[in-house]
Amino acid sequence: MTNNLDIFRKEFIEANTWAQRKDGVPLDLLDNLTSEDLKIAEIELIKVVSLKDNWPIDGLGHIKSKDALPRLYDLLDKSKNSMKVTIAHSIFQICQDTKMIEIVLETMPKITNQYELIDVLYYLPDFKDKRITELHNNYRNHKEYLVAYNATRYLGLPTDEVVEKYREKKKQRSIWDRLIGK
Repeated sequence: MTNNLDIFRKEFIEANTWAQRKDGVPLDLLDNLTSEDLKIAEIELIKVVSLKDNWPIDGLGHIKSKDALPRLYDLLDKSKNSMKVTIAHSIFQICQDTKMIEIVLETMPKITNQYELIDVLYYLPDFKDKRITELHNNYRNHKEYLVAYNATRYLGLPTDEVVEKYREKKKQRSIWDRLIGK
């Protein structure tokens, strides 16, 4: 067992503070493990995987854990909204199950919370499916600035146009508010 496994446990499995989680899932901690330590980490991730935390799900997808598939499929059946997309993404990473594409296409329109949307937009390019790419592109015109901005960013496109569009909307709203006396 190496020091990297201890770091993985502390900063991934046991991460429960805002400071530890603010920058997202530290998948690089998995990449830094030896093959022996990675097998231990995989077992530990499978033990803690649940609908309460997306990190283990993301980690299992990242390392393409075939041993996690039965548990992930079980959780998929019990999940909804952004967690369903997260699990579908991990399953797709592991085994390229094309049924996951259909699940994502069916589930994405049901996600109405902008922060949940932002969390899962990141996964969409990995499916490399034209229908998902089209859906992803539609989010570039979302009414919420952060959704539109992140959809554009995760597509690898420049965000200048989105920023300018929402600045203009904000400016127009401000003018309108002054006109009606708000």
